Amino acid sequence: MSFHYRDNRLYCDEVDLDFVAEQFGTPSYVYSENILKRNAEVIKNCFIDRGFQVSYAMKANSNPKILQLFKSYGMGVDIVSAGEYQLAKHVGFQGSEINFAGVGKTADELKLALEDEIDHFNVESLFELEHLEAQAAQMGIQASVLLRLNPDIDPQTHPHISTGLKQNKFGMGAEMVTQLLTHADQYPHINFDGLHCHIGSQILNPQPFLDLIDYLEIFTTALAAQGVKLTHLDLGGGFGVNYENPFEDILETTPYLETFAESAHKKLGSFQLHIQPGRVLVANSAVLLSRVLGVKENGDHYFVVIDGATTDLIRPALYDAYHEITSYEKKDVSRLGDVVGPVCESSDALAKQRQLPEYGTGDLLTVASAGAYASSMGSTYNMRPRSPEVLVKADGSIDLIKRRQTFAEMISLY
Repeated sequence: MSFHYRDNRLYCDEVDLDFVAEQFGTPSYVYSENILKRNAEVIKNCFIDRGFQVSYAMKANSNPKILQLFKSYGMGVDIVSAGEYQLAKHVGFQGSEINFAGVGKTADELKLALEDEIDHFNVESLFELEHLEAQAAQMGIQASVLLRLNPDIDPQTHPHISTGLKQNKFGMGAEMVTQLLTHADQYPHINFDGLHCHIGSQILNPQPFLDLIDYLEIFTTALAAQGVKLTHLDLGGGFGVNYENPFEDILETTPYLETFAESAHKKLGSFQLHIQPGRVLVANSAVLLSRVLGVKENGDHYFVVIDGATTDLIRPALYDAYHEITSYEKKDVSRLGDVVGPVCESSDALAKQRQLPEYGTGDLLTVASAGAYASSMGSTYNMRPRSPEVLVKADGSIDLIKRRQTFAEMISLY
């Protein structure tokens, strides 16, 4: 267990978190390399070893050190912007290891990726396909494409991270996809290699994934009967994590990975299969280490004000998401209250109506599951500098993998 108590103090592996706070200040993200490696090993065993092409969804966390680690396990990357493409190249990913997703790619982004002959584009709409055909024709090349199919499957998750229903902006319906594939000759500069589906994020129930496998088996069979032969199927990602028990092992949190992989391989194994895990690889690998600025009471409402904020972790404000609060010094909880940040927004709360201990000014605490959609969604709102990222390595040493932003860096864009 990487995050654990020793002598009633919270450690990350062999490192006392008080030492991290003293060395790098707060708020800081603290990652465990052991957890990252464990998660990568599980994904490799379940999917890569079964022949899946795995592309890490780097929007979850784009720190170059983390990208390099996943690359070492044989993963490619799933990108959604030119900036992510450039970062992937900076880290050392080849074009053949990159797939380009996203509902609104610009002409410049299409050209940039075409020049590098990336593995494939996940095309989300007719207008995108037409833009890609025109750009590829102008360059005299062909683009490899997976059409993003919206299967109208309920992922049983938060509505803001559902992507596979008809009312979501992502992908195309079955009728449109069928129409395009049966008239592929209208797009001479497009190689229609297959289909892509991503039904949502933070999915804890395996049934939506099993429904997707069955749906794709039926749909591809129907396409084949119309003479459409595809070679690739992309099942997306969205594997959930346990935010209530953040230090649980990946196979306890997401026990269905093996079942999902085996079912997909059995029913769809004639295709080259793809997945893009993101959150499941990084969420439980990190905490946001923060210091208590003070406590206050408004009537009978108890507030713990910390130096961490929604600028470091926006998920609670954006999705009403739960993140476990853990004291650095092990304490008994004694009262109901909110953990809030210093940002001038009422929504700047990391936890509401939680059972909390009595905190004092200067105490340390952590906001758990801060490895995914925390730093990557961070901001400089209120002119707050972006927080540093610290990696506790497997050998017990500590790496500063992203330093704290300075005021000079923030002001330099103006």
